[in-house]
Amino acid sequence: MNDRQYQTIAILLERLSKSDAMSAYADWIRSTFPSELVTIISGLTHNDLRILDNLSQQDLSVSQVVARVGLSQGGISRRVNVMSKKGIVKKYQNDKNKKTVYLRLTPIGQELVSAHHKLHNHIKEIFFKKTERFYKDEIEIVISFLTAILTK
Repeated sequence: MNDRQYQTIAILLERLSKSDAMSAYADWIRSTFPSELVTIISGLTHNDLRILDNLSQQDLSVSQVVARVGLSQGGISRRVNVMSKKGIVKKYQNDKNKKTVYLRLTPIGQELVSAHHKLHNHIKEIFFKKTERFYKDEIEIVISFLTAILTK
């Protein structure tokens, strides 16, 4: 790599980090979903969405969510308490084991997971359209390049 290439890549990566893609996604969210759902979505963190995504297939104990998401027990508990107060997640204990707290998505939680998946599909469609002119080998080079940059 030479200095000109480095400068070009640095500028492009900076532009990427400052791109207006997020506002385009926000516009799509606002135009696609009811305002009540948009309000709830806007208050969620990335970790909240990861928790909800893990609960989308089945009820899980808090410990299982910790293992799957990779946050601390306290971090999961704080996020679950916030989502519980918003009516997104329900906490419960089964009759056999009163010590273990389980989590279940409420109907609004299920709707949020569905909205999250729709957003990812929308982003994927845009990404595929913008990159369809490239050959598979070219995409692999980009993946290799980005991996090398992001590896410590």
